[in-house]
Amino acid sequence: MPQYRITGVWSDPIALQARDIVQNQSEFLIELCPQDPEVDPTRLRLPEITGSIQVDAALTVRARCLNGTGTLAVVRGF
Repeated sequence: MPQYRITGVWSDPIALQARDIVQNQSEFLIELCPQDPEVDPTRLRLPEITGSIQVDAALTVRARCLNGTGTLAVVRGF
């Protein structure tokens, strides 16, 4: 299960595969952007500790933590 350290600046691209589950394992909100955050205003916020989503198709996201440093985990092909 890959884990990523997420800070207040947008992360490098994180590649996701179809059926991956993305989990927020931190005490702070984590915001995801499915494209380049400089171009696309679309955002999804994962709540603290238990926030998670499952993706239907392969895509690349970028993440940032809104109030500290957090951990984003990816459970592969669940």
